[in-house]
Amino acid sequence: MLGALHLVLALAAARAGQREQARKELANAREVAARLGEDRNDFNLEFGPTNVEIQAVSTAVDLGDAGEALDLGGRIDAGQLSPERRSRLLIDLGRAHAQRRHLGEAIDCLLRAEELAPESVRTHMAARATIRELILIAGRSAPSELVKLAKRANATG
Repeated sequence: MLGALHLVLALAAARAGQREQARKELANAREVAARLGEDRNDFNLEFGPTNVEIQAVSTAVDLGDAGEALDLGGRIDAGQLSPERRSRLLIDLGRAHAQRRHLGEAIDCLLRAEELAPESVRTHMAARATIRELILIAGRSAPSELVKLAKRANATG
C-alpha cells in the first residue's frame, strides 16, 4: 500500500508540474519496491519494481520528458503484468512518441494498447487527447488506422 501511495503522489506532483517532488516520490516508491523484491498484486494494487518503472514512464510523460519516458519504457519487461498495466505502458509510450511528433510510433503504441485492453484506450482521457492531437498533426493525410482508432475511442472532436 505504501508504495502505491508514493506512486499516486508522484503522478499528482508531475501533473502539477512539481518535478522535484515527483522524482522524490518515485525514489520513495523504488525503495519500497526494492524491499518487496517482486511484482505483486496484493489488494488489486499491482505494485513492484516493474510497476514503479511503468509509473516512472507516465510521470516523465506528464512532465514533458518524452526522451526520458522512451528510454525508461524501452527497458521495461511488463509481460508478467495484467493486460491493463501493459496497455497503460503502451498508452504512455504513445503519448511520449506524440510529444516527439513520431506519428507512426505513437499510432503503433496506441493500437497495441487497444489490442491488450480496448477499454483502457477508449476511456483514458490522456489517450483520447493524444489521439485527437495525432489527428491534428496528420491532418488530411491521417492514416486510416488512426482515423478508425479515433472513431472507436470517440476522440474525433
